[in-house]
Amino acid sequence: MTDFLGGRPSSTLGSSSYRPGLTPASLDDVFPGFVVAALREGLQSVGNRMRRFVHPDALLIAAETRTSSPVRLLRDTETLQSPGAAGLYPAGEGAGYAGGIVSAALDGARIAERIVAGP
Repeated sequence: MTDFLGGRPSSTLGSSSYRPGLTPASLDDVFPGFVVAALREGLQSVGNRMRRFVHPDALLIAAETRTSSPVRLLRDTETLQSPGAAGLYPAGEGAGYAGGIVSAALDGARIAERIVAGP
């Protein structure tokens, strides 16, 4: 976090429980400038109010989004495959079949059951 707030890329990272692991990257290269500026301002504002929030060991892990797809990919109601691409099973938020983590997991389980059941 301190590297990000200082406008410099991190060359190394501390330990994390995130699997499969982390790779240092500059968030300036990941997000548009207005997002980076808002993140820096917000993190510094919280840091000014919360003691030890801005800490040399704090890690910023990006990028996770909280949006659902604005479109829905077609899938056959019986086979659950894309009508134009056999073997492609549109599923979850990205395909427009879920609106959150639980519904995406349930949709993925439904697809997995269909694949296991076979043709």
